[in-house]
Amino acid sequence: MKILFTGGGTMGPVTPLLAVWEAWKKSDPTVEAIWVGTSKGPERSVVEAQGISFLTLPVVRFPRYPSVEWFTAPWLFLLAFWNAIQILRSQKIDLVASAGGYTAVPVIYAAKLLGVNVWVHQQDVELTRTTKLTVFFADLVTAAWERNRNELGDRAKVVGNPVRPSLLRGSPERAYEAFKISRLKPTVLVVGGGTGSAWINNVIDEIAIDLTKEANVIHLTGHGKGIESRHADHHVCDFVDQQMADALAVADVVVCRAGLGTITELAALSKASILLPLPHSPQKANADMVADAAVVLDQRHASPGQLFKEIVALLEDDQRRRELGEKMHGKLRTNIADELVDLLKTL
Repeated sequence: MKILFTGGGTMGPVTPLLAVWEAWKKSDPTVEAIWVGTSKGPERSVVEAQGISFLTLPVVRFPRYPSVEWFTAPWLFLLAFWNAIQILRSQKIDLVASAGGYTAVPVIYAAKLLGVNVWVHQQDVELTRTTKLTVFFADLVTAAWERNRNELGDRAKVVGNPVRPSLLRGSPERAYEAFKISRLKPTVLVVGGGTGSAWINNVIDEIAIDLTKEANVIHLTGHGKGIESRHADHHVCDFVDQQMADALAVADVVVCRAGLGTITELAALSKASILLPLPHSPQKANADMVADAAVVLDQRHASPGQLFKEIVALLEDDQRRRELGEKMHGKLRTNIADELVDLLKTL
């Protein structure tokens, strides 16, 4: 059995597929995989760390507003489609798996042309453009939310969203050692997504000195963002993969965007969080879906001072943190990687 996973550009389409890969590899060590992603996204290092060969395709985007890409996109798509056909033929792929992302569309179209089975997973509350363009070519369609069934029809199986089993095995003790943070303070984990968030980085940079008086801050900035540590207990790094489970395990409060991969991890680990959805994006609907299980702020109106006050208020209220974590845990089924593997084996 050989699987082609496709998706990237951000970590959003990557994490649910890696969850399935971890579970499948555990149940069947003979299974093989390759990954088709983007050349500049954050996914390559994470995928290759799993022992999966990584290939790239040209990124094809259709901007909402007039752009030169309107003219180049059709040609790039044809190139990506042709390259996808060559990859599928040369690698003798049995199944194509997608949870969204720029590279999924040409790969799925090529797969159907060649008679290769396709699995499409919809995780965001709102249907992504990729899902809309590929769902009719899928042999298996799964979705995270019951609401998606209204748009995808009865053929869609509502399952939840899988979390990587390895993410559940984090250790606060390892986090204290790895991040060199104080054992005497609570910990705030700040995550701007796989590519980072300039807005979150700048706001945390502004309040870091005051915040480290109250807590440790583990600040994941994204690659090349150039944020410097403001204090011994302000641990700044651009990206972590192997240590992410430990960072989440030690975190008392998580400050983050509202991508579904992140929300899935918060739900699996029952974490109290402050969500800052990216404006004018599917993250807004994601945040609305879990609004009673987190503190949700609109970055267009939120100030550094307000974010600081919300973080400190959560740190000082143990009961509220527990309640928010329990509510988030109940929002979404996450322990479903083995279930998805069983579904996919039937294909």
